[in-house]
Amino acid sequence: MRAFFFCLLLLLSLSLQAQFTYTLDQSIPVEGKQATLSMPWVGGINAAQYNTMDLDNDGVEDLVLFERMAGKLFTFLNKNNQYQYAPEYESFFPSDVTNWLLLRDFNCDGKKDVFTGNVLGIKVYTNVTQPGQTLTWKQYIFYDSGGKSEVLLTKGYSTTKINLQLQFDDLPNIADVDGDGDLDIFNVRFANNGTIEFHQNYGMERYSRCDSLDFERITNTWGNFTECSCGVYAYNGTACRTTNGKVEHAGGKSLLMLDVTHDGQLDILLSEATCSQLFMLPNQGTLLSPVIESEVNFPSSNAANFLYPAAYYEDVDFDGLKDLISTPNIFTKTILSTNLSNSNWYYKNTGTNAEPTFSFVQSNFLQDQMIDVGDDAVPAFADFDVDGDFDLFISQNTSANIAATVQVYENIGSSTSPHFKLIEDNYLGLASEFLYNMKIQFADFNSDGKPDLVFTATSLQDGYTRLYYIPNQSSSGLKFSALDLQVVNVDPTTISELAYTENITVLDVDLDGKMDLLQGKSNGALYYWKNSGSGNSPNFSLQTDAYLTIGSSVLRQNLACAVGDLDSDGASDLVIGDQTGEIRIVSNFRQASNADNAVGNLVWNTLSQTYEAKNLGGRIWPAVVNIFGTTRPAIIAGNVTGGLVVLRHDNTNELSGPPVIGIYPNPVVVGNTINVSSDRSVYLQIFSSTGQIIRDNIVIRPNEVNIVDEVTQLARGLYILRFVWNNQSVSKKIVVY
Repeated sequence: MRAFFFCLLLLLSLSLQAQFTYTLDQSIPVEGKQATLSMPWVGGINAAQYNTMDLDNDGVEDLVLFERMAGKLFTFLNKNNQYQYAPEYESFFPSDVTNWLLLRDFNCDGKKDVFTGNVLGIKVYTNVTQPGQTLTWKQYIFYDSGGKSEVLLTKGYSTTKINLQLQFDDLPNIADVDGDGDLDIFNVRFANNGTIEFHQNYGMERYSRCDSLDFERITNTWGNFTECSCGVYAYNGTACRTTNGKVEHAGGKSLLMLDVTHDGQLDILLSEATCSQLFMLPNQGTLLSPVIESEVNFPSSNAANFLYPAAYYEDVDFDGLKDLISTPNIFTKTILSTNLSNSNWYYKNTGTNAEPTFSFVQSNFLQDQMIDVGDDAVPAFADFDVDGDFDLFISQNTSANIAATVQVYENIGSSTSPHFKLIEDNYLGLASEFLYNMKIQFADFNSDGKPDLVFTATSLQDGYTRLYYIPNQSSSGLKFSALDLQVVNVDPTTISELAYTENITVLDVDLDGKMDLLQGKSNGALYYWKNSGSGNSPNFSLQTDAYLTIGSSVLRQNLACAVGDLDSDGASDLVIGDQTGEIRIVSNFRQASNADNAVGNLVWNTLSQTYEAKNLGGRIWPAVVNIFGTTRPAIIAGNVTGGLVVLRHDNTNELSGPPVIGIYPNPVVVGNTINVSSDRSVYLQIFSSTGQIIRDNIVIRPNEVNIVDEVTQLARGLYILRFVWNNQSVSKKIVVY
């Protein structure tokens, strides 16, 4: 019997999986302010760490980014000296890449290996990919007299080897600095003042092989200086000034060792976590006898002006010369890192690799080819121009000193072949409302049959995060005015009812014709607030603090939800995203007792030929919309890195013929509402049996249950419901008794 139930559960799981299967779609063209974007749906980047390696074994270097704010890898193929986003390679890297990623060939086999962070230091993975294979790695194990270690070991000032420990937000320098063919390491001393350690690799000296990571710490005061705080250094072995008896020292630090002064010796490019400048410290000595006595801002002109600017030295323009890229080495948004849509600064190398000379090119490298609004991009869809297709709206975060805006991308394509063009970057002039942390959606909040603009946002004036809405004044399409902006009190027992990172989804949970709320809490719980009010006077009461048994958990944070009929079975499904960047779907959620069977392996990988759970960009905000005119809608997800990704259902057909309309109940008791569903966006008109129009332009949203309360005003009799789409129409009869 137990085996029978196991097989039944397995079949149920496979059945659910088959309903929710998607591909990452890159096909929708997008026009920005000045030109068509070459890769709009990558998802945006903020704090990217730059590496190159050959991903597809074609003999040319491709691009690998580790996005620190999202904990996500981005992989790009070099196709004819143009970058092409190739997300299928991302899942082939070690799953525990943490804090930072440096790709270096430590064993001289021509293949880049992985160096990454760990709570105990540095982990190393050897690239063991064979010809014809996809990327394959083997963890490098270190040995000493005390046994084996999963993290990199170095010999200290005794015979015992110890972990080479880093702070979690440090970035070391790993390169062959003494020219002997093996890799050496520079890092800032752990949990102490800001001095630099030099760990020399003796693999070549002792074994005549570069594949032995045999390190010894040569010094923990390389250059005999200390970085005390932002822009403050103590030279010649002197101590930092003290404050209240304590030595000043800052948090995480990033290093790049490079001969910037063209004297054949390594100089230092250094930044730290509290500073918005990158400093160059010239070495007037040698590798083993360094002399560091000064610092200057670097570069001397067009220097990056964001928080914690780390530097990377890679060829990103395909000319064989390594360029300089500077990006913020941060984990979270801060006031000093406000403009994250221009946070990848590219300096072209016009010299040589031995003696580089850097010339500033742009502050938004790669970002200028993506939809990238900075951070916390939240998508919403509505028919902006009443032409029968969905247009795209994107809200953004910015920061606590710059107001957020909403961008509008008009669909200049069609309802089956979308093509978006940026036409407005401050919709309704919302920037003048002094709000940030804005997250928008369209929902019939006041139950009048028209989509309203609903959003949460944080006030620049008092710091409170609230729920707002603007009623739609148009009988068809959208007509909003910021003058109609209203504040909604979610919890009558508090003034500031929402935390900064929480999310609200407006929907009719219990199908009573009133818009309820699902609130994704910071602690990972999902609250359900029932609306017992009416129209413009909602009254919310908390029904449960663990809807679908989704309670608080250390494994998830900041849930964001969307609802739609994803599998065309006539029932609404619940899409859930969180800080992991992964999406889960609860099938027919109104009939579900819990979310235990939520499907997470949704995205098809063309290399592994499997469906996988995929990080879509750290914290995500999903939207369900039928932009391809197919039997099953797509999922568009915004993310913390400021961009969007498109999940297109891979088991669907284009819609043809008239829309599939569902009406229930029919006949309907006088004074009651009806439920209407459609497989595409349509407008509803209500006529009497004699042809007199009673109501016009009621919006019917696709792939969900629409409650039409206009019929509550109808007397007993026969009525005609006319559904209009793309200048076509179809009619249905209903009886009111």
